[in-house]
Amino acid sequence: MTREPRPADESTAPWHDRRLARWDDESSLYEAVTDAVSSATGTARSTVASQYDRAHAIALSRLFGETEGTATPSTGVVKFVLSECVVSVHSSGRVSVSPVDETAAADA
Repeated sequence: MTREPRPADESTAPWHDRRLARWDDESSLYEAVTDAVSSATGTARSTVASQYDRAHAIALSRLFGETEGTATPSTGVVKFVLSECVVSVHSSGRVSVSPVDETAAADA
């Protein structure tokens, strides 16, 4: 089964067991990730936040050129596992969260 791409212009929206969010000047990457994973798993945001190091989000933000003074921001996507979800952070500002088992089935 193929999935149609869906724009991630909503703050956090369900999409076939996935959550989409955005990070930008108004919403930090840390908040976008913890909110999206919290929504996807149904766990409290504070529980997810306790498992996700704020320094990781800051490093990703710098990698993608969020801070001033970055000469050449990187482009692409970084994926990692948090609270049994695969989190994909895109340089475009999109964050998608999928259950680990869904991602493993898609790779098979």
